[in-house]
Amino acid sequence: MEDNDEVIEGFICPICMTDLKSPVQLTKHFEEVHNDDPEILKSLKDLFGKAKKKITNLKNDEINDSSSDQNNLSISNRNQYPEINWGPQEIGATNSHTNYFREIRNTRLERYSTETNKLLIRLDKLLNNLPSDPIDRKLHEQKIVPWIDEKDVKLCPSCAKSFHVARRKHHCRLCGAIMCNDCTMFLSITDSRKMTNPTSEDDTSLLTTTRDSKLTGRIFRAGIGLTKLACSPSNGSLNSVLSLMNDPASGEQHFRLCIHCKDLLDARERLKLRQFTKPIVGKFYETMRTYMEEATRFLTMYMKMWQSLSEGETTYDLRDAQILRIKIAKIGENIDNISKRILAIGTSDIDNPPQGQVLRLHQMIRRSAEIFCKDNISTTPSLPSENEYILLQKNREKKIEQRIAYERQLEIEEAIKERKRDQKIDNNKNINAAGQSSKNNEPAVEKNEGWGPSNAAVIVSTTSMDPIIEQMNNLRSYIKQARSEFKYDEVATLENNLRELQSAYFLMKQNDE
Repeated sequence: MEDNDEVIEGFICPICMTDLKSPVQLTKHFEEVHNDDPEILKSLKDLFGKAKKKITNLKNDEINDSSSDQNNLSISNRNQYPEINWGPQEIGATNSHTNYFREIRNTRLERYSTETNKLLIRLDKLLNNLPSDPIDRKLHEQKIVPWIDEKDVKLCPSCAKSFHVARRKHHCRLCGAIMCNDCTMFLSITDSRKMTNPTSEDDTSLLTTTRDSKLTGRIFRAGIGLTKLACSPSNGSLNSVLSLMNDPASGEQHFRLCIHCKDLLDARERLKLRQFTKPIVGKFYETMRTYMEEATRFLTMYMKMWQSLSEGETTYDLRDAQILRIKIAKIGENIDNISKRILAIGTSDIDNPPQGQVLRLHQMIRRSAEIFCKDNISTTPSLPSENEYILLQKNREKKIEQRIAYERQLEIEEAIKERKRDQKIDNNKNINAAGQSSKNNEPAVEKNEGWGPSNAAVIVSTTSMDPIIEQMNNLRSYIKQARSEFKYDEVATLENNLRELQSAYFLMKQNDE
């Protein structure tokens, strides 16, 4: 080749010197154009195969060399620079991106909320003074939301289908966009009123207008289920007027919307539903917490009764304590069953079982219920039996008698000490014997003198016994009511009052006899 010849690079056909840009095109060119010489085609394929193998081997060698170099470098670095234990390091400067994230998120959220609020404002304006006449209603809707000119839109923006006689153009009442009938969404007036003013859901004033006389004058029925319209000077077609009146699905008045406006309104309703609707796990958890609070209240009362009965006191009744213990055991069973149901929520759905935070929440609720039952209900001390309670009462009576005897002995010893002290004072002051005898032998107070319970009983008995009997009956009814409500402190107080009245009544009977 001479020096002045031009050098051609690329996938050149050696026969016709055509640049084919790629090996596939070159091979195809040989198969189609130069297929008369199979030897050339075979040699070309062998050449491509050898080139591919050479390129693959070169790549593998580079990868092996780089990995070996890295291993050798890491080993040499490890030998040359041994690891040094620097100890725990303090946290350095930190930078929080929370505020930046919130700004970006709020900007995006505000874009959706702004569009949704704009649609709600337009919907409220459409409902305000909404005419019943189809023609007037169409003019009212065009006045609130300007419609896009039909001449500017040739295809449906949602489905990209062309408009013709069978596929007419419709306008969205909230944004004025054009769409075909297949892409049209319907929003009933009842749902519109709920979205704009939820407090007046039952108000039907928006559907009643002053133009009913015009509508009835222009509409008449012909046959069953058919509604025709009288001739109108309006330029609108009959189908357009009828489409303004009734929803083909339910026969209810509605607004035509595009799919984008309908999606924004539906997203807002779903958000409201999530905010005001409690999940089923919340309802179960509230019930379980109610049972826990009730069990805590009953356990406090039970421990007080158990302490009193274990000491042999008669303040509370043993049967009442047994009934309360059974009640606490039933509450514990309810707590355990509810926690099991919470743990089993969603497990029946094989395709979408609870996972992540939801599953951990269910497990934590179940664990808390188990801990509560174990620490409070399972450790409830058992009550003594009737025979044991009788022995405890006898032991308490003995202790009380011993204490009374001990206190009396102390009183006698104190009186003797006081008498000796008085005698010593009298001797020091040289008081005569008569004065000493009068001081040492003071007259005792008789039983019928002073304010004793016997005199009070006589005074009460002279009036009437009927009020005391009535009071005792009232106390019995109060005791029954308090026992039914598990208020055993009040039961004990009322029973003490009843015993006092009974003793007073018996004393009066004995005095009368």
